[in-house]
Amino acid sequence: MKTSARQYIKSIFILLLISGVYSSCKKDSQIINSNSFNYFPTAKGTWVEYNVDSIYHGENDNNNDDSVYTFNFQIREIVDSTFLDGEGREVQVLIRYKRMNSSDEWRLVSVWTQRLSLTGAYRTEDNITYQKLAFPINSRISWDGNAANILSEELYSYESFHEENLVGSFSFDSTLTVLQVDEDNFVERIFGKEIYAVGVGMIFKQRDDLGKRNGLVVKGLEYKMTLRDYGPR
Repeated sequence: MKTSARQYIKSIFILLLISGVYSSCKKDSQIINSNSFNYFPTAKGTWVEYNVDSIYHGENDNNNDDSVYTFNFQIREIVDSTFLDGEGREVQVLIRYKRMNSSDEWRLVSVWTQRLSLTGAYRTEDNITYQKLAFPINSRISWDGNAANILSEELYSYESFHEENLVGSFSFDSTLTVLQVDEDNFVERIFGKEIYAVGVGMIFKQRDDLGKRNGLVVKGLEYKMTLRDYGPR
């Protein structure tokens, strides 16, 4: 066989080898991305229920923190339907219900929307849009959760991801934790964190917006949502 022919065959072999490696890497990347997107379910009929604990520090007590009110209730969220927005993007309608305890009937309280893209997961809550997640998921990425609204910047980041976690009475093989804000000083305590599980969505939320006087909490709200049930499963 002539040298040029051998070189041609060798070149074809190398190209096929490179193509095979690239195809394998691309397939692995798609699997990882798909799993990441599953932290934010969009399928119709997906639902979650939460136990909610809320503590309100009133402002009518001369900053003595004597007026503290505790509220406990349950929230149920259901992905109801999907429509295309003005930019041709798929948006899910999220129906939200509330009840005081398991003996009560669910009562409709609000309708939110959500949207998943290749770069992020968004929720519009009471007409305010937040970017809940950013893709790709890694330890270096950070993003402004308020970039789609007019609120002050809050740089979200991943505290952990693709890890086992126990929330409420449920154990999950793959969860991620988003640290939204963590500011604690002499005049305020602002803290936000959300945990997501593959195939379920958000399984825990904590949001504290507290004002202080002389370093002590005197006003504001402490709010926690903990998963109590989900489906389908």
